[in-house]
Amino acid sequence: MKRTIVILLAIMMAIVPLAGCAEKEATPIEPAASGEKTTLQFYIWTDEESYITKVVDQYNATHENVEVQLTVVSANDYDDKLKVLLSGGGDVDIVDIKGMSQVSTYANAEALYDLTDMISGSNLDVSSYGPMWGTSSVNDKYYALPTRTTCWVMYYNKDIFDAVGIPYPSEQLTWAEYQDLSNLIYTTLQDKGITAADGYEIKGGMWVDWVLEYYAIQSGVYLNSDDADVIRDSLQVSYDMYHMDSNYSFEQVTATDYDYLAEFENGHVALMPNGEWMVNMFMEDIAAGKTDLNWGAAFMPIPEDAEEHTTFGDFQFVGISAKSEHPQESFDFLSYLCGEEGATIYSESGIIHAYSSDEVIDAYKEATQNDTVSVFFESKKIQQAPNDSGYFEIQTAYKENAQIYFLDEIDLDTSMTNFLNQRSTILEK
Repeated sequence: MKRTIVILLAIMMAIVPLAGCAEKEATPIEPAASGEKTTLQFYIWTDEESYITKVVDQYNATHENVEVQLTVVSANDYDDKLKVLLSGGGDVDIVDIKGMSQVSTYANAEALYDLTDMISGSNLDVSSYGPMWGTSSVNDKYYALPTRTTCWVMYYNKDIFDAVGIPYPSEQLTWAEYQDLSNLIYTTLQDKGITAADGYEIKGGMWVDWVLEYYAIQSGVYLNSDDADVIRDSLQVSYDMYHMDSNYSFEQVTATDYDYLAEFENGHVALMPNGEWMVNMFMEDIAAGKTDLNWGAAFMPIPEDAEEHTTFGDFQFVGISAKSEHPQESFDFLSYLCGEEGATIYSESGIIHAYSSDEVIDAYKEATQNDTVSVFFESKKIQQAPNDSGYFEIQTAYKENAQIYFLDEIDLDTSMTNFLNQRSTILEK
């Protein structure tokens, strides 16, 4: 099995146009040279740049013998670039990794350095990563450390709620209640003739198309589960949401000119379930004068039978290339990035780090200056995807069939049948 994964990964890497990716990456961030140093090449994607840059700068300023050079790659191109880098197609020591599924894939392909002994011999308090650390190993070994942790909540525009005279959402909503609230806001806005400042119609709710199995995840069911009924329910709930007049349609959220952040910051929608990274984006845009958004955060809506405050999330990771010539120096930086020092810098930027402590949480609340962010630390997260290197293929099959269903090109039964057939083929590999 391992040999098959290695061969498949090598094939994928071989067909990636390295030159094309290189053209789109930013100029590496190079600290000033000061004597002989070990240089570590660290690759990340654009979304992570603002806060990881701060960690790198502080690390370089306090470590005389090591220099971390940061290269930022377009988020759209990063996955392809990562395949190239980890196949030996570039000079790389440390890599940003999008979730546990990718960690599993690259670990099984022997492309990542085994950190298990380094972790056990270090002073890093891995218990501070919480329960999800327990599912972050591959074959009982650790190949990456978590940086930030994602956490989905429901954002709301306070000004829109004030305009329609509806109290801010403070109690846990079910998904059915979320739809009712979205409809109430929308119809009240219509009745009062209220539009956004730029004249656009204001919608009640908006759901992005990145995680389409959210209802199943919150019900404790993954897409590789035998419980097909919950997976079917998840499709139906999403379909209903995209076909409500009060919500953005699937066609709208997948349009080329669609920008979920701009839609929310411009006051075009009242409710937006999304991840914790939005706080950092809000803070940066408010500070830059791009928006005067008055926002709040509430618990993620849940299925009827889900445990209170249930949401989902994932770790983002960093790992060391198996081909790195400086694994020990690289691990020293990983310990800094993924420990108390990195966590504090992340918190000050409005980003929730995987490493948690009272000091880190206090720094986050102080930086955001928004009392509603307490929901991030009170939510009960289910890991967004299981630790299975083949799960990404199953997700892709689900999303492809869901998209066709949402566009009314097939019905629900056909969508489920097609998905289950494709899933069987994937699981038999």
